Amino acid sequence: MARGESVTTAADGKKPTAGSDRSTSSTGSTGARSGAWTDSYPEFRRNDSMSLMRELVTHALDDGYAAAAARRGPNRSRPRRGMGATVVVLVVFGLMLAVAAVQTRHFAPEVEKEKADLIVRIRAEAARNDRLRARAGSLQEEVSGLQGDILASTTSGKNLSARLGALDVIAGTGKVRGPGLRLTIDDAPDDQVSGPDGAEGRILDIDLQQTVNGLWAAGAEAIAVNGERLTALTAIRGANKSITVDYRPLARPYVVEAIGDPATLEARFTESPGGEWLLNLKAVQHIRLDSQTVDELNLPADSGTTLRYARTEGAQ
Repeated sequence: MARGESVTTAADGKKPTAGSDRSTSSTGSTGARSGAWTDSYPEFRRNDSMSLMRELVTHALDDGYAAAAARRGPNRSRPRRGMGATVVVLVVFGLMLAVAAVQTRHFAPEVEKEKADLIVRIRAEAARNDRLRARAGSLQEEVSGLQGDILASTTSGKNLSARLGALDVIAGTGKVRGPGLRLTIDDAPDDQVSGPDGAEGRILDIDLQQTVNGLWAAGAEAIAVNGERLTALTAIRGANKSITVDYRPLARPYVVEAIGDPATLEARFTESPGGEWLLNLKAVQHIRLDSQTVDELNLPADSGTTLRYARTEGAQ
């Protein structure tokens, strides 16, 4: 059988006859190697058993994709509903920002006016509170004077008056006067402060608490901070960026006055944990600290003290 006939039979998809010789027909082809696959016989390549790699190379695009592309046509574009929705969302968002900006500019003068009115009200109430406190202090002095006059009429009353005077100093319900120590504490210089919201270089409520506790431990008999008398029930707290004593705000600098033995009070305070705390703040965070011994200090009574319990002398 001729070489061309055997090839034609294989190309028609029929099984070659027993007398045909495939190897001979392959090797006898001019200009082709054994096993070479050329574009001259596409049907022969498709029907013969090929490896997966050759199938991937010759059929890189699946027939289903080709059919879908043909149905869509060359001029048919992808749906743009998603892009349109995105544009709508961006436009709505931009309108919302514009409306918010316009409203902010419109109501800004009203906000400033309300803020100014609130500041005026706060200052007026603070002044009224100061007047009421002064009035309460004068009434307390009047009551104390009448009480002293009555107790001074008898011997037992005199003894009771002396005891009441000593208890007034401890309880903070009476004015006291005597030598002591004055501490002036303030924040570090502006270039040493960590920032408007930072705590480094600023005096906090815990710093005043440590100072007061150190003075009590050093033997102080009475203490006041910026004119606010401290008692066993006094609370020193932080409120945002300010410090309060019994809910009364304090202004910088913080002046702490303590009545006690001037010969030992300052030295004992320096050795106390409170004194070490302040000295460490001064060395590390550069706070401003000044201490001086004063021959005479006048500390007011605590106007917020309320009598909670009393009993008759000699009663069981």
